[in-house]
Amino acid sequence: MTNISEIDIPQISINNMKKLITGISTDITTAGTQALMLWGSPGIGKSDLVRQLAEDLDRIFVDVRLSTIDPVDLRGLPMINVEEQLTNWLPPSFLPNVQSEPGILFLDEINAAPPMLQASAYQLILDRKLGEYQIPEDWLVIAAGNKLSDRSVTHRMPSALSNRFSHFEIIVSKEEWFQWAWQNNIDPFIISFLRFHPQLLFDFNPQNNKLAFPTPRSWSFASIYSSIRDENPDLYFKGVQSCVGYSATKQLMAFSKNKDMLIDPEIILSGKDYSLPNDPGVHYVMMGALIQSLLTNPSSDRITNYFEYANSFENTSFSDYGVVIVKELINALMNDNPLANNENGMTILQKNSSYKSWLNKHSKLLMEINSQ
Repeated sequence: MTNISEIDIPQISINNMKKLITGISTDITTAGTQALMLWGSPGIGKSDLVRQLAEDLDRIFVDVRLSTIDPVDLRGLPMINVEEQLTNWLPPSFLPNVQSEPGILFLDEINAAPPMLQASAYQLILDRKLGEYQIPEDWLVIAAGNKLSDRSVTHRMPSALSNRFSHFEIIVSKEEWFQWAWQNNIDPFIISFLRFHPQLLFDFNPQNNKLAFPTPRSWSFASIYSSIRDENPDLYFKGVQSCVGYSATKQLMAFSKNKDMLIDPEIILSGKDYSLPNDPGVHYVMMGALIQSLLTNPSSDRITNYFEYANSFENTSFSDYGVVIVKELINALMNDNPLANNENGMTILQKNSSYKSWLNKHSKLLMEINSQ
């Protein structure tokens, strides 16, 4: 089998893929235009990408899993037209009809479907029709599937079908995930941990045959267990392990021991005196706790004290950390963060003189982090 990573297709992050599709969305909704095929490993967010895109573009979202239907289901059922002595085909209800508003037809896990079913989709994908059925105007056709090298349940895509797509490989962008995590109420403790161990955001090896492993999706599942962490740590870590596996959970357990050495976030945000710990793990645990406290009341004075804390790492062996915690604060205040009680937190930040001074001094480092 050909490994998709060896095929000459572009790699692209989720946010950039959304920008690309948005830019050409009105140009790929007619017969003869190529549909889009998104390749990528399990758990990196291919399906969520398309679902979010439909929401952003205010389009109907129709998810069709070809692997769950038979070829005859896709064609529909024949209906005898007695008057004209003909047989007409009634299309299946899961396909959009001509009265539908603009939308996205998403063929998820398309290469998990048997070759015969993939073949039945040829005309639907290129000509936007199947027999008498026609996909309505202003509908995008997007497909997705796991890479063959990931050893998922996949079938090789026939060349005739492959040539009907424009192909992209979706890759994990750590910075995009951190932005997404704050916007989607992911546990700040997990965000801090993954800032400290970014290699564990996505750690999938198809040769290992493990049931649970770290992916952006599995970390979002693990975040659900945060409500029992303080009350019952043992059960919490069992829940996390069920999502991301033993190895990552073991490192999270070691990371959690730093919580006993934390400075009370309110001491820092109120401008009181404190001593910086020397353990980098403590700093990263501190980051999540500090931002979580600041979000409850992002006043200008508290933001100023936050930057006093960030600036205290200059000219130390932890100088990069001072940049990371500012980047993480920006992520947390962007796009109506559900943890923030003040809708104007980002506005207050942008007007803050300490932030402006910091940005003038560190803008280059901030851009380097954003490009990762």
